[in-house]
Amino acid sequence: MDSETQGIYTTIMSIADKIDKHLMKENDATESVKELLRIDLRNFLIFLTIADHIISKDEIRYINKSLGYSFDDMTMKNFALKSSIVREDFLNTPPASMHYFLEYGKDEYIIHEAKYYDIKKLYILIFQSLGEDFLSSCKHMDITEVNQLTRYRFMLESKIRAFVKSGGVAPSRPDSIPFKLKSRQEEESQAEIPFIGNVTGGDKTREDLDSLLKELESLIGLTSVKAEVKNLINLLKIIDIRKQNNLKTPSVTRHFVFTGNPGTGKTTVARLLSQIYCALGILSKGHIVEVDRSGMVAAYMGQTAIKVKAVIDRAYGGVLFIDEAYALANETPGGDFGQEAIDTLVKAMEDKREDLIVIVAGYPDLMKKFIESNPGLKSRFQKTIHFPDYSAKDLYQVFLKFCKENDYVLSPDGEIYLKEKLEEYVQNSDKYFGNARDVRNFLDIAISDQANRLLNENETSPEALVTLQPIDLSHIFEQKGDDAK
Repeated sequence: MDSETQGIYTTIMSIADKIDKHLMKENDATESVKELLRIDLRNFLIFLTIADHIISKDEIRYINKSLGYSFDDMTMKNFALKSSIVREDFLNTPPASMHYFLEYGKDEYIIHEAKYYDIKKLYILIFQSLGEDFLSSCKHMDITEVNQLTRYRFMLESKIRAFVKSGGVAPSRPDSIPFKLKSRQEEESQAEIPFIGNVTGGDKTREDLDSLLKELESLIGLTSVKAEVKNLINLLKIIDIRKQNNLKTPSVTRHFVFTGNPGTGKTTVARLLSQIYCALGILSKGHIVEVDRSGMVAAYMGQTAIKVKAVIDRAYGGVLFIDEAYALANETPGGDFGQEAIDTLVKAMEDKREDLIVIVAGYPDLMKKFIESNPGLKSRFQKTIHFPDYSAKDLYQVFLKFCKENDYVLSPDGEIYLKEKLEEYVQNSDKYFGNARDVRNFLDIAISDQANRLLNENETSPEALVTLQPIDLSHIFEQKGDDAK
């Protein structure tokens, strides 16, 4: 959320808070207008998200970060399908919070305390500004989404015009409001909290250590990472032999910090490490639970500890992998429960130390600050493995791997073109470029451009269908070049 939008959001939320306090003074009401507005803004952004029938990670990340939700791909899709957002009358129905802003926004107490005299315009402005910021932050903005933003703004304007024309009669008060100020904490702490994350591995059939080491060795690049993992394995083998001979064994750190930019293989190696530790008999199940901040931090007091404990229970016997873990320490306006998540995590690492490994991952500088910010973290995460960025040669091999998995090949000219462009791309990219993730996106763009070319040329021979030419690859670097500089 940019600074201008953040300022508007903070202002209107402060007004909602004043309305809540005014309602309670007036009639001891328990509805939370502040929560209702947050829900309306969430529904509005989801409305824009589904306009092009594609839910991207950028869109989900924006909604989670800006409004404090915890959606992933599946929960977002399920929520959208079950809600009123997909109904035809959504564009004709004013947001439920509008009633309160129009009805109580006229009150002198609200106007004076909020220090914002045209609340009607502000109400429209938060939807407009948030929608524009949302669309501009997404990599693949569609004209359909822009049109839906315009239509939604027109709907708000027409409802408010009707309000003014009627002499100040606000839209009907909503029949029900899902959040209660007085009992919310109790209700939320007792409610079932959904798991947000991924669980992989942990099958009853365990792979043998040699197979897992071969899989590790087959990963492209990561020479220093492979050496680190092999050193760990060798140490664990020797410790096991010492135990068998009734010799004292040195303590070995069980928890790791993985540092590196996106797409450098941190999650892939964490998944292998969980299976390797299981093969060595250190973990009982060998599965991995992958979460980020949204999977551990809740929006309400009392919920975060429950959420973290549930995640740890799910990971027990395997590896808990926390991506972008430094975000747990981020403070947000209006309070944050990231520290509660950290405290709960640190305690659980001690209580569950016999059959749990925790791996935290993220950008090198941010992870260093994160670990050093808390004595409990610093004492438990004593081993850091750095994942370097891929070289142009590595990225080329990754591209070929993705091509093979999807039945595509490069033409000879395509090979030369791609190698040259990847060299330029690596040299000009900033420190946050996406490595293998970028390459996966490159292939998606190339496949789309190839499809358009083949249909225009009316060429659908088997050879043409699988071959990517330089012209199919050129768009990749036209789109990415500016981002990399």
